[in-house]
Amino acid sequence: MKNKRKTFLALLLAAAVLTGALAGCAGTQDETQDETQDIQVSDSISGEKLTAGAAADNVFSLAVDYSRGLNPITTESSLNMIVNGLVYDLLFEVDDNYNVTSRVLEDWYYVEESNVWVLAVRPDIAMHDGSLLTAEDVVYSISRALQYSEYYRNRLGTVYSGGSGTTVYVQSEYPNTLLPYRLTVPLIKSGSILEDMPVGSGPYMYSASGETLEKFTEYDGAENLPVDTIYLRQYTDAENLISEYESSYVDLTVNDPTSIYNMGYGGMNEKRVITTTHMHYIGFNGYSTFLCYSQYRSALNWIIDRNTIADSVLGGAATASALPIHPNSSLFSTEINDSLAYSPSRCLTEMEKMGCRDLDADGQLEFAISGSKVEIEIDFIVCSDSTSKVVAARQIAEDMEAIGLTVNLRELSWNDFRNTLANPRDDDGKPTFDMYYAETALTPDWDIIPFIEEDGALNFGGWDMADLENAVYSYLAADDETRSEATAVMLQQLSSSGVILPVCFEKREVISHLGIINGMTPNLYNIFHDFGAWEIHLE
Repeated sequence: MKNKRKTFLALLLAAAVLTGALAGCAGTQDETQDETQDIQVSDSISGEKLTAGAAADNVFSLAVDYSRGLNPITTESSLNMIVNGLVYDLLFEVDDNYNVTSRVLEDWYYVEESNVWVLAVRPDIAMHDGSLLTAEDVVYSISRALQYSEYYRNRLGTVYSGGSGTTVYVQSEYPNTLLPYRLTVPLIKSGSILEDMPVGSGPYMYSASGETLEKFTEYDGAENLPVDTIYLRQYTDAENLISEYESSYVDLTVNDPTSIYNMGYGGMNEKRVITTTHMHYIGFNGYSTFLCYSQYRSALNWIIDRNTIADSVLGGAATASALPIHPNSSLFSTEINDSLAYSPSRCLTEMEKMGCRDLDADGQLEFAISGSKVEIEIDFIVCSDSTSKVVAARQIAEDMEAIGLTVNLRELSWNDFRNTLANPRDDDGKPTFDMYYAETALTPDWDIIPFIEEDGALNFGGWDMADLENAVYSYLAADDETRSEATAVMLQQLSSSGVILPVCFEKREVISHLGIINGMTPNLYNIFHDFGAWEIHLE
């Protein structure tokens, strides 16, 4: 059961007692080596072999949007967030296999008795103004991220932080031994939140004009950085960015091939795929006449052809998963995932076990309530703004109809879709929908509490499931020895409850010109991860 929210004073008292206690080390965290990124290279056009793409100006350039600010916490520009990966260290990084690391910490460990994470800041991290990174800077960055950024508020949830010297204490609203996976916060100098280019500690620093990034010579491994200066070019609109990139004036960009803003980059490109926590899923209305029953919701697991949706509908731009955990994560259960694989016959069998049959021989399924036959009509909604989601929902609806379920798929505008989810019952108490197809960005600790907690941000079905909620809290609180078992229990309870049915996780593309960049190992939170290992060829 969820713990009561701790006060900030209680955090500091607990932290004071715990200083120096329960020694741990960063090495006890996941240290799985990054796997080499798959590189998808379009190496021929009309059968002709391509040579390396030429740089237009022999300098390395990136796109920014100055009108939306360069501050890594307050900017709302995804382009600027990408560039800031070169200027600001993250407190923690999560790689493409969902392992957590930190350049700025020499140690971090969890104290179960007080639900406190103790973070030991390295005493030698130089900042761009000549100072050293301190606990005060880290605490300031966390608190201002919560105060000024909806993006980071959604990622962090409710956390409290404090500290002094080189020791930081962080406490979450409920016990979470995976909290560092959420703390991918950019670090800025204390007191600088209102500055457009606050002081950071990354490998590059903004020039006074903001038109270039200059190598920070005090950065660890600065001598290995591939270029001394990175040029920034103003982005005005999508067409302008594509033109700048294809003319080789911008040398790298990131694309979301599943988005309505998918950019059609052609020519001589290399595409490095990165995984994301952006999950497509089916959700349900707890007030639905038919789908209020967990057995019927759970049975629909076997009607979702996840592999076809990921590979064909989304054009390979997603990874199929029946679980709310990415398959790259060590917490992913292949056994449970495979047990939920597409099987219309299994779906029909599971529904028949609960009395859902063609009771009047009309070719459509019905079910009985208190001895009375009830026709099944499922109101399925999807946002029409996303073509890929619409096509995926259509396929699922067709497969449902193929086994005898009557489905009415409604393709709604974003505002209508959002308003319908927010109001699951009309004024007469009737359900406004039965099921929906949606997408959300999970936190990389795979916390699904927002789907099931009362008043949870994603609890559109009005769910109140104490057993499942407790299973999720137990999973989040589990230590290294018990986490595997707690994860399996949570996943099994989720699949049997059918509160949500995961479909797939989206991918992103890091696009560069053919032969220009080698050694790239990007991840969702930092495209420029291990930038010192990159080789950039501009001549």
